[in-house]
Amino acid sequence: MKQQSKNKQLQILEKVKSYYQESKNSSIYQNWLANAKQAWNFYDGEQWTESEKLALEKSAQAPIVINKIATKIDSVSGNEISSRTRVAYRSRTGEQNEENTARALTDLALYVAEKNDQSIELSNMFKAGLVTGVGWLDIGVKNNGNIPYIFNNAENELNVIFDVRSRNLDYSDARFVAREKWLDIPTLQALFKEKANPVIKELQAHSYNQNYGFSFNEELTSAEEYLNTQEQRAKVVEVQFKQTEKLYTVTNKLGQSFSTFDKTLAYKEKENDVTETFNYRTYLVYFTEHTVLEFKALDYDFNDFTLVPFFFKRKRTTGEPYGLVKSAIDPQKEYNKRRSKALHLLNTVQVIADVDAVEDPNILAREAARPDGVILKRPGKDLKILRNAELANSQVTIMNQATADIQETTGVFDDRLGKKTDAVSGVAIAQRQIASTNNQMFAFDNLRKVKKQLGRMVLSLIRQYFTSEMIINITDDISVPKLVSLNKAATDEQGNPIFDENNKLVKINDVSFGDFDIHVEEVKDALSSQEYELNQLLALKSAGVAIPNDLLIESTSLKSKDKIISTNQQLNNKEA
Repeated sequence: MKQQSKNKQLQILEKVKSYYQESKNSSIYQNWLANAKQAWNFYDGEQWTESEKLALEKSAQAPIVINKIATKIDSVSGNEISSRTRVAYRSRTGEQNEENTARALTDLALYVAEKNDQSIELSNMFKAGLVTGVGWLDIGVKNNGNIPYIFNNAENELNVIFDVRSRNLDYSDARFVAREKWLDIPTLQALFKEKANPVIKELQAHSYNQNYGFSFNEELTSAEEYLNTQEQRAKVVEVQFKQTEKLYTVTNKLGQSFSTFDKTLAYKEKENDVTETFNYRTYLVYFTEHTVLEFKALDYDFNDFTLVPFFFKRKRTTGEPYGLVKSAIDPQKEYNKRRSKALHLLNTVQVIADVDAVEDPNILAREAARPDGVILKRPGKDLKILRNAELANSQVTIMNQATADIQETTGVFDDRLGKKTDAVSGVAIAQRQIASTNNQMFAFDNLRKVKKQLGRMVLSLIRQYFTSEMIINITDDISVPKLVSLNKAATDEQGNPIFDENNKLVKINDVSFGDFDIHVEEVKDALSSQEYELNQLLALKSAGVAIPNDLLIESTSLKSKDKIISTNQQLNNKEA
């Protein structure tokens, strides 16, 4: 039995290592990784290589950087922040009970989003996609007292290895996704207990062999490097992969149905109707070079990768992601080089003189470089000082062209940033601002799809983990708190529980029941359901619906709103 288990572990290790190594060592991934690091360097203002700096130093030029790229990225990222959308749930059947539950789920989604800084994490993921071509969001559940904590964290894209055979923007055709983590010995012991012992022994055995270790850099290690003996760390690779298995859909005599991959559970009750199909099942593996530390089916009912990607763009032929920075790197380089050259030309002069035109050539060189220099030459000798203003002007002309090229390649024009340009009329400025927005619409469409996927996963996690009766305070208005009850047993006037016709306990806002559609609503993102309702009322009023002012004031979180309503009513009575 132990031998069979060991053989299975070796088969799993071979499978996931082949996935991981195939993609990590591929030219597609390595090209993306190099380009991603370069893109972040350019965004951060590190735009000269060491060899270029040495060459500039030899020619007495300064490595000037005027970062045009960062403002473009920040502009698009700021647009995303200022136009954040939110996820809402809508009943598919339209039944009143389901409508109430959908509203409660929407409130709960707001609660989850506020607790885990969902908007901020999505913005971080979006920005990473703009820079490198792909950003990742990690979704799951942590134990946090009585109420489960649903998290969604932006993952460092440089630690994630994507399936190089995937081509779809939503990653739906991917076989796996992998993530690298470098862990020290205490963390290995805490996470994997005795299964980490072989890895720890190997680290300790080589701790004094300096030839075995390597200079530690998490991002530059190859797929074959698993140990950093100098810092006593081991690389643990997490692989989530999909495998086709038989899925059993079970329908009981009450018409209720569920799906499971467990054949024993499916056929436990003989009167149940069971339909067999094939579907993907997601597994989770942690491994090091020779050891499987953990292998199991994914704990979450949504049965999909917990790492959700946002792709800015992907090459049609290879699937390699690339971001907004990529197209602007060449003109940014050109701008920096011309700026450095222009400054050098303005600060230097050329001197043409007879050999004995002056007494001391060193004094001539020093004074010629000064704007107020005084030069004494011998009579009858030729001496000419040539300024490089014209050459510097030619460099400035190319700089201006490089600036325009950056705007053209990124699709983000200076008019959008509020800078003064050659567009003089308001119409021209508005058109360029609209063009800047339209150029990025496909990126926002991709983000919208990610948010819908996030909404589906959060709904699944709510149904899986929010099973007990609970009351959640949704609003941030301390004076008028809004409490939402979930999975609460319904009772009659005497306090007795109510059962349906199938003798099943009726629950108020039962999150495990009902069919819901996920909507990514084009409204201002709200921190609470109260703020969301206020936005809806304002939208209705702007559309011409007669909304009383008192109702608008009541929907705000103003501390003195009762006083404002009372004063408003008194003024209305006087006018009447």
